Amino acid sequence: MKKQHLFFLLAFLLPTIIVLWWWGLFRTPVMNMELRGPYRYAYLEVQGPYSKLAGKQQEVAAELRKQGIVAGKSFTVIYDDPRKTKSGERHARTGYLIEAGVTPQPPLLVDTIPARRVVVSEIKAHPLIAYGKVYGTLIDFSKREGDVLHMPTVEIYSASTLTVEMPLEARP
Repeated sequence: MKKQHLFFLLAFLLPTIIVLWWWGLFRTPVMNMELRGPYRYAYLEVQGPYSKLAGKQQEVAAELRKQGIVAGKSFTVIYDDPRKTKSGERHARTGYLIEAGVTPQPPLLVDTIPARRVVVSEIKAHPLIAYGKVYGTLIDFSKREGDVLHMPTVEIYSASTLTVEMPLEARP
């Protein structure tokens, strides 16, 4: 019986724990208050479930390549708290950071977010794990401060690191 337990540990449990460790399950997000920005980005609007963001971001990447524009880090602006907004009513922008002198053509849109003070939560982890951990940290911070999650948040994903910036003040 003991050999079976050892076999189970070595064959299944240990590899599973190693994969979850590699994906970042046991990491804790780092949180700071910082001055961030400005950001200039090319994007497409998304309305509806946030599950559409990855596909729309791929459309932006393809369009930037077609136009000969180098895409920077992936960049998403989330306008609605998914805990309070129905899936079909959510709004976001998703795309990529771009250089100052570049002007993408339609269907791409361009905007700039000025420098501002934000709460930054960051983690190096697989996206399936990273988003829950980072937003959980921001929600906990907001509760400790006697406040709510301020929107819009900015999500920057690069080299397996997710950075989410929450403004210190709610949008007007």
